[in-house]
Parts: sequence; C-alpha cells; structure tokens
Amino acid sequence: MFERLFSPLQIGNLTIPNRIQVTPHELQYFDDGLVSDTLVDYYEERARGGAGLLEVSQLAVKPGGDWEHDSARRHPMQSTPSIVPGLRRLADAAHAHGSKIFMEVAAWPRVLGPVSSVPLETGVTLNELSHDEIRDIQHFYRIAAAYVKESDFDGVDLHGTHGALIEHFYSPAMNRRTDRYGGSIEGRLTFLFELIDMLRSDLGDRMALGLRLCADERLESGVTPDYAAKVVQLLDGKLDFINVDSGSSGRFEALNQFALQTQPLYVEQAYGLYMSEPIMKVAKKTRIGIAGRITDPVVAENILERGSADYVGMTRALIADPELPRKAKEGRLEDIRPCIGTLQDCWGRSVAHEWPMHCTVNLAVGFERTRGSLGLREGSERGRKRKILIVGGGVAGLEAARASSERGNEVVIYEREADVGGQVNLAKLLPGRTDIGAIVSWYKVQLSKNSVRVETRKEVRSAAEAQYLVEEEKPDTVIIASGSAPIRTGIQMITFREVVGWEGPSVKTIDQVLGGEKISGNVLVADSTKYIMGPGVAEYLSRSGARVTLVTPHLHLSPDLSFFNQSIHVFKRLRASNVEILPLTWVKRIEPEGAILYEIPTGREWKMEANAVVLNTGRERAGDLWSYFNGLVTDTREIGDCRVAGGTIRDAIVGGYEAGSSV
Repeated sequence: MFERLFSPLQIGNLTIPNRIQVTPHELQYFDDGLVSDTLVDYYEERARGGAGLLEVSQLAVKPGGDWEHDSARRHPMQSTPSIVPGLRRLADAAHAHGSKIFMEVAAWPRVLGPVSSVPLETGVTLNELSHDEIRDIQHFYRIAAAYVKESDFDGVDLHGTHGALIEHFYSPAMNRRTDRYGGSIEGRLTFLFELIDMLRSDLGDRMALGLRLCADERLESGVTPDYAAKVVQLLDGKLDFINVDSGSSGRFEALNQFALQTQPLYVEQAYGLYMSEPIMKVAKKTRIGIAGRITDPVVAENILERGSADYVGMTRALIADPELPRKAKEGRLEDIRPCIGTLQDCWGRSVAHEWPMHCTVNLAVGFERTRGSLGLREGSERGRKRKILIVGGGVAGLEAARASSERGNEVVIYEREADVGGQVNLAKLLPGRTDIGAIVSWYKVQLSKNSVRVETRKEVRSAAEAQYLVEEEKPDTVIIASGSAPIRTGIQMITFREVVGWEGPSVKTIDQVLGGEKISGNVLVADSTKYIMGPGVAEYLSRSGARVTLVTPHLHLSPDLSFFNQSIHVFKRLRASNVEILPLTWVKRIEPEGAILYEIPTGREWKMEANAVVLNTGRERAGDLWSYFNGLVTDTREIGDCRVAGGTIRDAIVGGYEAGSSV
C-alpha cells in the first residue's frame, strides 16, 4: 500500500525518505523577523508525523529587512546573521525525525524595484531595475543563501511565483525589457541562469537548489502550462527540483481566485495536475513536485503512479493532521483528521489578515507545545478515572468526548437528534460544501475506538429529567453542549431592533430551510452575519427553483469570506444561480406580500414582493440546560454555542478540547 508515496526520492545528492512535501506557506510565526519557538514546534510536529520534505516560507533577500509594511514583524524572515541560531534549531528539529528541510528565498518587486516599468495596482510606476541594481539583488540572494547553508538546511527554494521578482523576469506579461534580460524566453531567463550559477558555486554539492515555478499566471499573454514547460526544458538539469505552482503578480490577482495557489473546497482535489503533467514530459533530470488540494494519500499515490509528479505537496492535509504520513503508512486512513477545505483559519488568517495561522479542525496548529501530540500525551497522566456526561453531540461535544476519552475517562454523549454532528449536518447541505461533514465522520470513528457511548434521540427537557439522568449515569462531570437556535426576530447590531413583521407565517429561519421546509417563488434572504450561511442558503434556494434576492447591511458579501479563502468562489456561484445581491441594504418591515427594504447610506425605501423571507441575523443558546444541571453535579460546564452562540467550527472544537482535556 502506498509503495510510491513512501519510496525514497533523490533530489540532487539528497535522499528524501518519502514523496510527501510540506510546501512553503505563510504562517506569521516569526518573532521580530527571527525563528520563534512556535515555528520550531510547528515544523517538528510535521517531521515527527513523517513528512519527508519540509519547506519554510520565507527568507527575504533584502539585507537588514524592511518592516515598513509589517509592524508585527511576523513575516517574512530577514536576511541578517541573527537568523542563523534559530534556523539551526529548526533544521535540527527536522533532522531529528529523519526529514529534510529547505528554505524558500524570495525577492519582491514592491521592495526592490520592478523588472519593467509596469504600473503597480496603486497606479504608481517605478523605473525598471538597472544592471547595477540587478547585480546587487543577485548578491543579496547569495548572502541569504549563505545564511541558509550556515544553518545546516538541506536546500534552497528560489521563490518564482505569486508575483515574486524571479517570476517577473521570466513572465512574458511582466518582462517588457529590451536588453539582455528580456526579449526571448532565453533572455527572460538570463537573470535566473546567472543566479543559479552563482548559488551552485556558493552552496556546493551538499545542498539542493530549486525553484518555485508559476506554471499558470492566468494573465493575458502571461505564463501558461505550455510556456512553463519550455522554461523547464531550459532549466532541466540546472536545478535539482521545481515546485510547480500557480498565481500571478500583484494583489489584484485576488479578484480571480483561480489565479491564487490555494483553492477552497469548491474546487476538486489535485487541481494543479494540468500544470505538472506537460512539465513532467520534458523534465529528464530535475525532480518535479505539484501541490493543489492534495489531501488524500490515495490521490497522492495515484498522482505518482500516473507520473504526473515526482513528489506531492500535501500542506493543508498536514496542517489538519501532522501524523498523516505515519497513519497512511500504517494503513489507518480512517484515523486521519480531514482537511475540510474552507481555508477559513489557515490562509484566511495568515495571508488575508496577516495573523498567526490556525486550523479549523486542528486546534493544535500554532499551539503544538501544549495542544499537539506531545502536549496531549503529557496531559493525559492523571489519577482516578472519571465519568463524563456530555449533553449535546455537535462538534463541541464530540471534541470534548474525544479529548476526555483520550485521557482514559469513561464518556457518554446524549444527543437529541437521530445523529451527532449538530449544525455541521446542516452546513454540509449547502451547495458545494459536502466536505465539511468529513470532520463529523472522523469524530465518530475516534469515539468508537475510545469506547465512547453515544445515546441518540435522547433530549433533556426538564429539571426532573436532568436529575433522573444524573442518578442513572452518576457522572463526575457534566459538560453541556446543547448548541444554539436561530434568532427568529431579526434583531441585530445594525438597527438594534427586531424586524417588524417577523412573526408572520412567511418568515423562516435558515434551520427551517435546510431542515427541509419547501419554499418557492420569490424569496428574500436577509443576512446580517459575516460568513457563509446566508449566501449558502440563498444558493440552496435558487438551485431548488426559487427566485432569490440576498440583502446584507455590509459593504460587500459576507466580510469573513475574504479574497484569500472563499469569497470569489461564492460570488461566482451566486451569480451563476441568478441570485440578486444588494449590499448596504436592510429590511425595514415585513408585510404579507413581501418586505419594505431600505438602502442604509441614503435611506431610500422600496417594496419587494416576496412569498417568503428568510432572516439570518445570528443565533442564541438553545434551551436552559444549565439551570437543569447546575447543583446536581459539582463540576458542570457549558461549551460551544450554548455558551457563545454563533461561533465557528473552530470555536466549538477549541471549547470542547479545553473542557475535555481538563477532566
């Protein structure tokens, strides 16, 4: 099983133990431009889990650094001698578990100057780099690579995509020079040819040298997979490896997310093969890697068997579960915690907001020392085995059960519905979002293995029933995870008032819609929240045959759906479903024939005819189980949406872990 995936790979003079790569990705874990304990712990966890090749992003080549645009100083790393001790710690952590580790080294036109005098997205035009400036930049690369070599890293990956300077040199769209650094494809590669010769001389035979190559800029007259294959033909044998990627120059690339290198759950797995396959046909000596939502070891093995790549980037999969390689090798596929593909807490934090990266389903990301595999093992040492009663089987309750049972406790869950999963069971019904449900399936497997007893269709409706349950189960701890219900009145922090007419029979909640109530005709969806449920329900209704108008008081659709996770995909899907979107608009009142809408900045009002109005303005705790159980058991806790209603999947998992791992 997985013979190709776990076979060794020769890159230059290095032997990589398997074909699983953690690609360079922005973490925002640096501390004042230096390696932090958080960064070391993060990479060591993935090395311990069995990844063969780790890559770190990124070392900027400009000496001394440039913090003008990053006051937090968390990314990128700066090219100074002070980085060496921390990088050596990082290399030692990877090597201790048999992994190899490369550093991505980058230069950016916005910092060092443009290849050609093309206006930036702001409209500012800078003079193209002079030959003296080009030589200085090449020297900067040599200094940065020397620090990497001194730190005992195994390789250097030259960043040549996502708008990096090297990409601008070889891109026919961005390079309009007429000197020896432009013109033909060979001319556009001259900068890189010269740089490779310099670094080969400096690094010697011990270290691998490679390139992160943009194989599809999705710009008119830009790099295409066929053009990229010609680039690789000219580089074949000069470099030890090439990481095939996509993503064009500048920040306006975010207006078309297909120009970015990381796609959400709306896109199929292994979507980058159309780029790597033509390159593999021409690469005879250089090893080729591909990434792009490769989250399943079976898919990864198939890619290698087909000859579509020599190794596979499985970054998001190893964010969700650092132990994926080990589990796959042992045949424990059901134990691999799935990446659900929302990009909400990884890219949606580190790139969109420049906040330290987290993960929706793996709360240990960024907290490996306390919440990772080592932390959980250390925390599991306790005395007496305890009985834990969890009321509610949403993801908060499921995580509490998993964490508590991992510590050897006896755990039972009481769930009022026919199945566990809570709101995830509704969210996965939204078009294109089935993958979200994978996390519930994973929890079911883990709880079964840990002998957690699950009682479904068991609802606690009174204090008497709570007392009976406590007398029957005799728990030491009760964890209430009973979830939330939609706010029916439409109250929100835009008007601070209920929506007049909310009591009418045509007014529905998103839970009613996804629960199966039939709604047709003209439908108004009024969504004041910031994430996916409003737009998702609008698309759901439209695909069911309704004519849908979506109003939001925000400036644009669902602000938490940033350009760097899902927003463009969601916008395109709504357009394809003929959903009309009205921003900066809200409901003044609901009438029998529809609703009176108004434009918030101007106060302009108009009437919209509607057969149904769906209000989505937030959630509130479901029931009052706390009053039922409080006093019956000394240790009674609330977690998840019954504590803070309207939270995310990650919020629920964090709350469940904190409760379950502390009893």
